[in-house]
Order: sequence, then structure tokens, then C-alpha cells
Amino acid sequence: MVRAAQLEPPPSPLSLDRLLQWPPDWLWEPDLLAATLLPLVAAVAAIALLRLIGGKARAGAMAGAGVAAGFVLAYAAVVGGRGVPELGEHLPLLLALFGMAAGVLIDSEGWGGRRHRLLVIGVGLAAILWSLADDVANTDLGPERNVLVAYFAGAILVFLRTTRVAGSAGTVPVQMMVAAFGVAAVAWVAGADQVSALAVALGASMLAFVAWNWPTVRFAPGAALVLGGGLPLLALAGVLLLEEGGSMAALGVLLLVFFSEWIAAQIGASGKGRSIVLALASLLVVAVAVLVARWQHGLGLPFLGD
Repeated sequence: MVRAAQLEPPPSPLSLDRLLQWPPDWLWEPDLLAATLLPLVAAVAAIALLRLIGGKARAGAMAGAGVAAGFVLAYAAVVGGRGVPELGEHLPLLLALFGMAAGVLIDSEGWGGRRHRLLVIGVGLAAILWSLADDVANTDLGPERNVLVAYFAGAILVFLRTTRVAGSAGTVPVQMMVAAFGVAAVAWVAGADQVSALAVALGASMLAFVAWNWPTVRFAPGAALVLGGGLPLLALAGVLLLEEGGSMAALGVLLLVFFSEWIAAQIGASGKGRSIVLALASLLVVAVAVLVARWQHGLGLPFLGD
């Protein structure tokens, strides 16, 4: 995983009081704009370009690559500062590039056939195993190895849920978007501001894909979205868990985001309102995860004092 020492010193975190102030001067900070507006605009443009190049037949499958494209550009801005960072040192960037390339090939060439889902899951898990190779080799049996096993089990669950074919085509993009913002929130509680900014950038890129698919679904989530967005999401969660002291319990709660359609189904929402209800149900899970993270880090509940 990426070592914390390889990242540039993070900006000063926003306090809760500053987040609530009005007017919100922090909205115009360059670091925040690089993590939100830049990936959002870049992903919207990349999806539009893929739609233009691929046409109706191919663009639906390949449009998910725009998410990874937006994240890669934001990564260079957030981490690289004045230039593109060295690829060998930054796992989330590497996995985003790999996921984008592998996903586009799988979607455009129709690889896998009936075993398309198994192929996507296999490629994703192989990439995660590769990313964990050094950690496994340098970790003895015991609690630390158990954390790696739990993380890999979480990765299996994420890929199983994001590659499912049942249900609405708009479900997975919304869940991946909220999960990215959830990782950002848990990282913020842990003081891992660089990871938080990158997770926000990934969430903003996902938001572009969700916006393209609302209120009418135009692009079904394919391998390009699952791998190009899912791999950097898992990489950021892994950096937070294994390198930044993030709460494993809070990240475990975040996995429930990928089951939020069950909550939405109980409400009975349909049509245009379903995505909104799904997002709200997912955000409810994120709120619980943040509370768990604050509790594990010895912080008080928001608005109730420390």
C-alpha cells in the first residue's frame, strides 16, 4: 500500500465550526476546488467524449471510464502539486489507470461472454492481491494479517455487489459515489486529509456519471466503471486502513452502502425519485460510519461536545 510518508503534507483540516460558518469562504479554496470541481468537469467531459467516439452501441459500456479519467486528473492536481507524481509510488493512481484500461478492453471487446461477471471480479481481485503483496510478505500471522484478510474479504463483497445484474442500472453508480464520499468522511475523522481529498475527488467523478444517468439511465455500469472506479476506491480505503490508522469498524459499516437498495425498497420509491431515496439511504449508512469512526478515535458526537 502507499506509505503515508510518500504523500505531500496535507492541508490543514476544516474544523466543524468552519464548515458551518456562513458565508462559506472555504468553498473557494484551491485544494477543495481541485478535489471537487476539477474531477467533476473532467469526468463529465470524458463521458461526453466517449459517447461521441463510441456511438450508442459502444459508449454505454465504455462511459464508466470517464470516472477514472476525472479521478486521475484530480489525483495529479491534489498529490502532484506542480506535476504528475511518479506512478510507482502511488497505488490509487496506478489502480485507477489499470482499472480504466482493463475495463475499456473488457467492455469494448466483449471479453468473457457469459462469464463476463466472473472475469471482472477476477481481474479486480487480482489487482487487489497484487497491491497487498508486500504487506502480506512482511506481516506475520496474527492481528495484522487478520486485518489484511478482512480487507480482502471486503474487496470481494464490493466486487460481488457492483457487478450484479439484477435491479436498476442506476443503483451501483449511486452506491459507489456515496461510498467514495463515505471513505472521505471517515478519513477526515482520522486526520488523513490527503486520503480524504482524493476520496472526495473520486466521489465527484462518480457524481458526473450519476448526473449523466439522471433522471433517465443512459449508460449501464460496465467493467470500466466497476474497475476504473472500484479499484481506486478500494485502494484509498486500504491506505486509510493499513497506513493512516483509519477505523476498521467504520469502513466495515461503509460496506453496507452496497446494500442500501434494500432500505430504499422498503420506502417504495420508484421512477425519478428512486435514485434520490437510494442516495439518502446510502448517506444514512455513511452517517453511522462517521459516528463509529469518531467513537473509535475518542471524539465526541457532533453538536454534543467532545
